[in-house]
Amino acid sequence: MNRISPSLKILGGWGVSQETATENTRYAQKPHSSDQPKEQSFHPCSSLTDNIITNNHRIPEQEPAMTNYERFCYALGHEHADRIMTYDLLDNVEILKHYGGYDPAKTYSFEELVEVNARALKGIGVNITRGIHDPVNHWMGAKIANWIRFFGVDPDRWEVSQAGDTAWISRRPFTNLKELEKNMPSLPDHDAVREWYAPVLSLITSVFESYDLVFVGGIEGPICDAYTYVDTELFCTAIFDAPELIGHIMDCCCSFSASVARVYAENPSSPILFMGEDIAGSTGPIFSPGFIRQEGLPRWRRIRDPLREKDIRFLFHTDGRYGSLLPVIFDEFDADGLNPVERMGCNDIFAIRDKYPDKLLFGNVCCASTLPFGSVDDVEYETLDLIERAGPLGRLFIGSSSEINDLVPKENAAILYKTVLDYGSWPIDCARIGKRKAELASRRNARQFR
Repeated sequence: MNRISPSLKILGGWGVSQETATENTRYAQKPHSSDQPKEQSFHPCSSLTDNIITNNHRIPEQEPAMTNYERFCYALGHEHADRIMTYDLLDNVEILKHYGGYDPAKTYSFEELVEVNARALKGIGVNITRGIHDPVNHWMGAKIANWIRFFGVDPDRWEVSQAGDTAWISRRPFTNLKELEKNMPSLPDHDAVREWYAPVLSLITSVFESYDLVFVGGIEGPICDAYTYVDTELFCTAIFDAPELIGHIMDCCCSFSASVARVYAENPSSPILFMGEDIAGSTGPIFSPGFIRQEGLPRWRRIRDPLREKDIRFLFHTDGRYGSLLPVIFDEFDADGLNPVERMGCNDIFAIRDKYPDKLLFGNVCCASTLPFGSVDDVEYETLDLIERAGPLGRLFIGSSSEINDLVPKENAAILYKTVLDYGSWPIDCARIGKRKAELASRRNARQFR
């Protein structure tokens, strides 16, 4: 069990899964330096197509190889680039060690962690990510640090417990609605959010550009952030018994994410922003579509609209089975893309592609079964199937169905990205893919009969 110190100093933020690093979160075995990153200049393109798409929106054959940023701009603009890109969230220590040179015995500053992550991503073959993995300081403690700093909440009596890669808030300053009412957050100050987020985003962008990587900024969805603050069970009770409290907490969470989005829109690291709003589980939606329409949609639009004004796309993330939420996300909210499109009986990415051919889809190689427990051949086969069946239409960014955590062997992760590189070039050669799939199936059958 880990107690959150009242004297937390926030280092910086980098998305929905890793928002801050802190110097006094006591669950950290080897706390990293908390030096504030210095602002650096960078020059992302101001729109999806500036200085990139020419000759009637086609890539001239004589053009030199594109950067991954340019490739990403093409793909977001519904143009075929030269190949499918890889996207993932790496929180795998072995990959950081093998490809990034991470040493668990060392203490790292935030700047150094960004470099380690960039080397690992580049080395294993990931083109796009939304997170900087800190193997020591778990993001759940960082989330609480943000609430303390920007919402002005009482820093005492917050505790985080951790088992492996999973962490959860094991103690809050409240356990019921009466105590919650005494521990309500305040609306964040936009200038304070800008002062914190802008230099961190600038630093990451500068480092990633030097490695030909694309960083996608990330924010937390207001519903997900609110029920994490309150506790899911108490949140669901309060929806009916104290809706005014829940409304205020969601407004605070929305204001924080909207401020981050506004700062991002001014100097984006890429032409898309990720919002993590986990509103579904393995059996379907956690909340009714009616609740989502009433409480989610207006707040989502408040976050999204300033991005649309700058021609920045909006990537919606929720784990689980989408079910009746899918038309709310795509038809009513009009999200540009969806991540991670979980498998294991949750979603059929091919049916989603057929129904929404113009939407951007990120992920889908199963991180619950195939990646952690399958063979290298199993991972290659599933990746090939995804390229063959969903790749020809474009607007597909292949990676895991959520993240590459420590359960995934580095060899399995590496073959995923190598397969995309080897077989994801335009136009997609389905005959070649079919031949390779047959070879892999034959090898699998031979193993079964040994």
